[in-house]
Amino acid sequence: MEKIKNRIFALFFAIIIFLWIIWNPIWDEVTTHFVSSTGYPLSIFWISTSDVNFLNFFNIFLFIIVLGLLYEFYKPSLNFEWDKNKGWKAAGIFLIAIVVVVVISIMFLEIDEPAQNILGSRTFEYPLGSGQIHEWPNLLWEFLSVFCMETVSLSLLFGILFMTKSAPQKSKSYKMMLISVVLFELFVFVAFYLKFFITGKGESIYSGYAKMELLQQYWFHWDFWSELVILVGAIWLLIKGKEFS
Repeated sequence: MEKIKNRIFALFFAIIIFLWIIWNPIWDEVTTHFVSSTGYPLSIFWISTSDVNFLNFFNIFLFIIVLGLLYEFYKPSLNFEWDKNKGWKAAGIFLIAIVVVVVISIMFLEIDEPAQNILGSRTFEYPLGSGQIHEWPNLLWEFLSVFCMETVSLSLLFGILFMTKSAPQKSKSYKMMLISVVLFELFVFVAFYLKFFITGKGESIYSGYAKMELLQQYWFHWDFWSELVILVGAIWLLIKGKEFS
C-alpha cells in the first residue's frame, strides 16, 4: 500500500487522541470531582453546571486534530524525511524528552501516587456518588490517563512532525492539524493559564493552588512548556512554512 507509513502514523495518533477525548470527562470526574449535569457522553462536547452551559472547546479542538489525522490517513501528504534545521530538531527533541519524562515518572514509577503500582489494580467510583465501584488494571488506567493525555500525545505527535520536512503549504492534513492545535493551545492559555495568573483562581487540575504553589509543581512545568513550544512552533509553520531546495 502506498504511503503505509503515513497511514499507520495518522491512525495511531488519531486513536490515542480520540481515546483521551472520550476518557478525559470520566477522568476529570474521578480525579477532580467535577461533574457536568449533561452526563456522559454528552459531557464530551457540552458541559453544563448550575451556573453556566458551554461547549467543551478543549475536546472540540482536539477532535479537529483527529479529523486532520484521519484526512492524512485518507490522503497521505506528510513528508517524513528528517529536517536538518537545528531549531526544529531542538523543538522536537524537547517535546519528545517531555514525553519520556512524563511516561517514565508518572506512568511507570508512579511518583505522583506512590501507593499505586503499574502492575497492580485500581478501584474508583463512577459515576461519582453512584456507589458503583470499578476495578481496573492500573496499566489500562495509566495508558488512558497519561499516554493518551494531551501533554504526552500532542508532544509526541508534534515533536516528531517538527523534526520532519512536513510543511503545511504542501500538506492539507498538516495545515488542518496546525490550525486546530493553535486554537486548542490558545484556548488552554486563555482559559487556564492566563485566567489563573490574573485572578489567582485555577480551573480543573489547577484549582486549589496559590500562584507560587502552582509554580512549584513539576507537572505544571511540563504542561506549560510543552504547550508553549507547540503553540509557537505551530504558529511559525502556519506563517512561514518550510522551504527546501
